[in-house]
Amino acid sequence: MTRLVFTRRYLGDYARNPVNLVVLGVVPIVFVIVVAGALADFGKLLGGAGGPSVETATAGWAAAFLAGVAMYFQTAATRDTDRRVIIAGLAASRLVLARLLTGLALAGIASAAAVAALAIRTGIGHPLRVVLGTIMFAVIYVAIGAVVGALARNQVNGTVIVLFVWILDVFFGPAMGAADRVATRGLPTHFVTLWMVDLPSRHGGQIGDLGWALIWTVGAVLAAWSLVAARTRLAHMHRSPPPSG
Repeated sequence: MTRLVFTRRYLGDYARNPVNLVVLGVVPIVFVIVVAGALADFGKLLGGAGGPSVETATAGWAAAFLAGVAMYFQTAATRDTDRRVIIAGLAASRLVLARLLTGLALAGIASAAAVAALAIRTGIGHPLRVVLGTIMFAVIYVAIGAVVGALARNQVNGTVIVLFVWILDVFFGPAMGAADRVATRGLPTHFVTLWMVDLPSRHGGQIGDLGWALIWTVGAVLAAWSLVAARTRLAHMHRSPPPSG
């Protein structure tokens, strides 16, 4: 119950700034509608699938970037507030879980906007793949944003790191290049992209591309929760004043 209360508070605080909602809802739409065609042509030049595959992936890319940046600021901009809440008695693991639930809610908004834009631009041939794939993109980047937020104090540096990871993921991913390139199989959304655009990798093993995509999604969230909670506890221990007397 405490986690849900904090999640509602965090979402309410985020919604107080109308710019946040505009960015979260409008940027994915503009990105998908305006940039998808150019990225599809560019992907073909790089030796990738190009065409509809890249256009479909743009929904995931847009939702991922917005979710990652939103989660980064959820984590990085509230360190002092979160520390005071922990000093007041709330467990760090619960606080971080509330933050992640807030990020997942924001990821849902960005994903819905991106999928709606894709439906307007090209239509959706495989709704389940597109919707689930876009959500997995966004959830993975929620985890990335949380981790970067826990490690990078400077907000400019943190945003650049999220952007850098996203650029590598997009332009070296399977939709924009060779799907069987060994060096890029460790990118966060490699298997999500392959499954989402229905481009079999033939290196997913018995669990397949969807299995690896789900492992990446769940594993990223669990890893982010563990790391951010540990960092939050450590910061509290280091900054707590010594007992008087």
